[in-house]
Amino acid sequence: MNTPRLRFKDKNEQVFPAWQQENLLNLSESGFTNGVFNDPTKVGSGYKLVNVLDMYIDSTIDEKRLSLVELSESEFKKNKVEYGDIFFTRSSLVKEGIAYSNIYLGHCQDVTFDGHLIRMRPRKDLLNSVLANYLLRTSAARKQLVARGKTATMTTIGQSDIADVLITFPSLSEQTKIANFLTEVDEKISQLSQKCELLAQYKKGVMQQIFSQELRFKDEDGLDFPEWEEKKLGAVTQIVGGGTPDTTVPEYWHGEIQWFTPTELKTKYLAKSVRTITQAGFKNSSAKMLPTGTLLFSSRATIGDISISLNECATNQGFQSFIVNEFNNNEFLYYWITHNKKSFIEKASGSTFLEISKKEIEKLTIQYPTHTEQTKIANFLTALDDKITHTKTQLSAAKQYKQGLLQQMFV
Repeated sequence: MNTPRLRFKDKNEQVFPAWQQENLLNLSESGFTNGVFNDPTKVGSGYKLVNVLDMYIDSTIDEKRLSLVELSESEFKKNKVEYGDIFFTRSSLVKEGIAYSNIYLGHCQDVTFDGHLIRMRPRKDLLNSVLANYLLRTSAARKQLVARGKTATMTTIGQSDIADVLITFPSLSEQTKIANFLTEVDEKISQLSQKCELLAQYKKGVMQQIFSQELRFKDEDGLDFPEWEEKKLGAVTQIVGGGTPDTTVPEYWHGEIQWFTPTELKTKYLAKSVRTITQAGFKNSSAKMLPTGTLLFSSRATIGDISISLNECATNQGFQSFIVNEFNNNEFLYYWITHNKKSFIEKASGSTFLEISKKEIEKLTIQYPTHTEQTKIANFLTALDDKITHTKTQLSAAKQYKQGLLQQMFV
């Protein structure tokens, strides 16, 4: 039996006893049980119901998202959920999803569980429930569970299959230390996830206020800026299409010119393209050279994705890009287009795929502030984006840290 690389110590700084191995049946209070029949005609009121949708989430089972089902009192009592109960999915469309587990750590007294789940109630004298849920998600446990799944139309698993799964676990004292530590890490991840969501909601709300002019900025003297002007989009920016060199001519490709396709519009800024074209490829296509700072806008199939180029570049024909003149702020226009994406989609047409033409884009109207107010708006939203990006980076680092811990703690 392998030994974990990362071990905890007791209060005397001594390593805890060696880990032991046992099957899940012997680690459960009273074996395994299936849940209640989820009658579609009796949903919407009654007891809170843990179902399959509550299994495949990063967090533990969330009471706030539980559905409701009507049951008799006797059926509820037989299937009442308690703190620390662990559930497994009985079936899955994909084999790797079989017997996926999650744990209930709430204290509500009106929670039951769906018949498509199997419940295990860990023995409190042998297993810390929180740690047990981590153990059941390790690669060693998952391999055993997936191997026991029976595949026909769907992959299914029974109580006896789960009962035979072996897990390796430490003493109860070390379990408690590990569980408490990992719970703190999970709480940090949860806080960062919530912060990301709140920042995204705040950004959406503040953009609505800015572009509807409910929220206005002041100049350096604390005075109001002039009223916004209504203009056609074609009057404030030059709109340029793209083109593709002949893909059968090798001399046209792998050159020094950045050449973007719509699938690359995933971030606010773009520096390097996946593919490049040569000067010969550029001259023998309808592509146009776009200056640094151009707004690369997808106008075909997927409409409204947008990025700002950090270098001179060209694009394929799936773009109508915006070259902003010196009197306007390209970052302001980036945020305006992002906020008004729906307006572009509504003007699109086509039978094989949707596309918005240069002519239709030019006719769209935009409420335009002065260049100074544009800059203030752009700087404010950019700072907010930076904060969102920083929080996402923290969240990603926390998840990687947790993953590294799990790999060292569990064998």
